[in-house]
Amino acid sequence: MTLELNKEWFDKRIHQDEEYEVGAGCPGLEAIQQTSECGQAEREDEEFAETFAFGTLIRFLRRDRRLKIEQLAANARVEVAELVKIELDPNYVPQPRSVHQLAAYFDLPQRALLKLSNVTMVHSTQLRDAAYRFAANASQISELSREERAAMTEFVEFLGSQDS
Repeated sequence: MTLELNKEWFDKRIHQDEEYEVGAGCPGLEAIQQTSECGQAEREDEEFAETFAFGTLIRFLRRDRRLKIEQLAANARVEVAELVKIELDPNYVPQPRSVHQLAAYFDLPQRALLKLSNVTMVHSTQLRDAAYRFAANASQISELSREERAAMTEFVEFLGSQDS
């Protein structure tokens, strides 16, 4: 007996199970086919907003705790190079392990963070809208402003509500 597991079979199964998250470290077969590295896949604008918000959230949380990237890397057990990509490259899709480590370190809901980082294929318009609102309040200053802190707090609370 030979199993015929091709892209069409997987796509059909994924769409039948809409309430389950699907992911294995890359945002889908198309992304793998478009690029040799999972983290450099070109994505749509909606996914860009989510990964931009993910990187900004990690940067804000790090800055809020007054940590250097090297300190966060050591504390969260994530490679420095990957943290730099997460914070600065909105097209970068992080490794699932790194997302789990960051979620654990910052005490954030893992499922919501996996969705936000585009490690999984599940997208929600509520998450995307929250990501847009959060990203719109982001800036590049060294200390978090009152508005940035409020935006970060609101976004973290929203992520917490998505994990149930």
